[in-house]
Amino acid sequence: MSSQSLCFLLAYMFVCAIFFEDDGLYNTCQISDSESNSNCSSMKLANVPRVSAKTLIFDLSYNSISQIMETDFIIYRELRSLFLQSNQIQSIADQAFQLNTEMEYLDLSENLLTKLTANWFKHFSKLHYLNLLGNRYTTLGSGRLFSNLSQLRWLKFGNPFLSRLQKDDFVGIPHLDECILTATNLDSYQRGAFSSFKSIGHIALSLQNMFLNKTDQAHQILIDLSGFTTHLEIRDLTFSDKGNNQIFPVARNLSFVKLTITNCSITDHTVIAFVKSLTYTKLSELVVKDCVLSGTGYWYQLNISVQNRQRQSLTLDNISIKNFYQFYELSPIGPLLENLTTAIMTRLNMVMMPCNISRQLKCVKHLDLSHNLLSDGIMSETVCSDAWPSVRYLSLRNNIFKSLSRISPKLSTLSTLTHLDLSQNSFTEKSATCKWSENLQFLNLSGCKIQSISQCLPPNVEVLDLSNNVLSSFDVSLPSLKILDVSNNKFKMLPTDSSLPKMGILNISNNALISLTEEEIKSFKNLESLQAGKNNYICSCKFLLYMKQSKMVQLLEQPGNYICDSPLTHRGQVVQNAKRSFFDCNMILSVVLLCASVSLATVITVFTCYKYHGIWYLQMTWAWLQAKRKPKKVRTNDTCYDAFVSYSQMDSDWVETLLVRELESVQPPLALCLHKRDFIPGKWIIDNIIESIEKSRKTLFVLSQHFVQSEWCKYELDYTHFRLFDENNDAAILVLLETIPKETIPRRFCKLRKLMNTKTYLEWPQDEEEQQMFWFNLKVALKGDVNITVL
Repeated sequence: MSSQSLCFLLAYMFVCAIFFEDDGLYNTCQISDSESNSNCSSMKLANVPRVSAKTLIFDLSYNSISQIMETDFIIYRELRSLFLQSNQIQSIADQAFQLNTEMEYLDLSENLLTKLTANWFKHFSKLHYLNLLGNRYTTLGSGRLFSNLSQLRWLKFGNPFLSRLQKDDFVGIPHLDECILTATNLDSYQRGAFSSFKSIGHIALSLQNMFLNKTDQAHQILIDLSGFTTHLEIRDLTFSDKGNNQIFPVARNLSFVKLTITNCSITDHTVIAFVKSLTYTKLSELVVKDCVLSGTGYWYQLNISVQNRQRQSLTLDNISIKNFYQFYELSPIGPLLENLTTAIMTRLNMVMMPCNISRQLKCVKHLDLSHNLLSDGIMSETVCSDAWPSVRYLSLRNNIFKSLSRISPKLSTLSTLTHLDLSQNSFTEKSATCKWSENLQFLNLSGCKIQSISQCLPPNVEVLDLSNNVLSSFDVSLPSLKILDVSNNKFKMLPTDSSLPKMGILNISNNALISLTEEEIKSFKNLESLQAGKNNYICSCKFLLYMKQSKMVQLLEQPGNYICDSPLTHRGQVVQNAKRSFFDCNMILSVVLLCASVSLATVITVFTCYKYHGIWYLQMTWAWLQAKRKPKKVRTNDTCYDAFVSYSQMDSDWVETLLVRELESVQPPLALCLHKRDFIPGKWIIDNIIESIEKSRKTLFVLSQHFVQSEWCKYELDYTHFRLFDENNDAAILVLLETIPKETIPRRFCKLRKLMNTKTYLEWPQDEEEQQMFWFNLKVALKGDVNITVL
């Protein structure tokens, strides 16, 4: 083989290997029907697999990819979103994304990149989201890394190794909705690095080293951000009593509107320094969440300035107090609360709010005390005289209240209260009388384990949420109610319309309804929207017709939420697609047609049986089957009769006066079996016939017009015919008393026709001399052991 051929073969094998390898990887990825979404996440891939070139969303997260080659994404020119987070990427080719000009979302977080290059992002003029968190780069490249990302709106970057931010790092990005910077060991910040931005909606800074050890540079960052950032978030700081806890620079009028402090460890000294530093800001909203307070609340050194009293919103969420039982009262911060209009104090393990603090909240309109430990007994202290005089919205969600009758009188003193959320408590009392403010219009009692509602609802409520309880009925008269939510309960029918005359929106999904009728819906004159999916509907014809044709109310849910529960043939079907048959939907007509069909079939069957002797054939078939089941008998010398005489009752005179006398008087006499004389009384006739024929050597048929009209004669003939063929026995002797034309023999005597066509028979002569010869031949046939069937 020549070297040229060998090279060609090796090249071919290499291409095939790559092709089949890629094809195998392609098969492991989950591809959407339209081929626009390729999910290759968590498949232990070491290289970028080949998928459809039409892919718009490509998920390669949580694999083991270590490098991005220049050709890895070259065919995906329509790619919009690329997920590469949580791999082991150490390097990316400069031109790896040169043809991905439609990219809008790129996630490179949690990899091993030590260097960032502007060439990666040079063609991303439409990129909106970029995540570079959790790598190992120490700087943002040599400058102007993001110069072509003018459409970028979400930027996340930083890691523990990032040590320096330079002046030109963010040139090219004019506006950001959100920016997250995590650089716990940031050591150097060049003044003006953030000044290239025109606006940042929300920036989150995690700069532990700089805020604690290089306060001047941290303050410079805040000064640079102040002019164009409305929401500042500071994360992951641990303050001590000995360090510098001055977060904001002194004598600087920073323009931040909202400040969020997240996941920080705070001391008493931190609180005092922080409140003092607020003097130099224009903050109107303060959020403190997921923090730990290690102090005891000894804040009497606070001197609340007039400027610090202008805050409008305060959120305290999930704050843990280490020394809870040594904690002082909150009076020192009372002046901070005077002008608040929104106060959110959730997940604080709050057992009560002191009366003096409640009175300080005199301007609060929105008060949220959810997820605490408030209870019925302390409400008199929390809602004391002059407490919360302006509150309109009050949330007491997920506390430990147990009695509506005990807390409602206290809340009724809040004359301005219009919205009340008491959901996720445990109101298990079955009957109670409550007192509410006349202005209360919105009440949420969802998830409260309520079993019955009697007189414990506000009389003027307009919106009522009773979802996720165990209610089975609703008999309360609420003339002003417009919106009612009773989803996830045990209702078997709609509430009565007389008690809810103004209701316009009803949610009764996920209950135990079995049907919806036009009469029920019409009874609510103002009902506009209904949400009633996920019930146990019986898909009757009337129900299906109403659901498909009714335009009276708007169904807010997707049609797929309305599922048939019965009948079994339709269980699981979507109501809109279910169909019942014509007979299911017209039962009376169906019964009439069925009865008519059965009657007609009966008439036809009776007529057929009468005309073609069907009953007779059934009887004979049954008798034949009985005889067939009996074991064949071996003919022995103890046979009782020489012949069984089969004749019609109308021919009995001839049989009894002539036949019997002539045959039984010979020497030796012939033994004849006659049904009139020898049948066993009380025994079934067919059994007598079968037994008599089996005990007789021959069967003598006396044929006449009367014979062919006799059903019993027909059976005797049939059984004898069975013996002729089934037992190979020539035992039939035919005696013709009178001429019988074959065409006059009924069709049911088919075996007689057959015998008369194949066997010779004896005819009874009228001449006396010929009669002597007849008797002689008959006696010879009866006595002989040879096959003498006829003479």
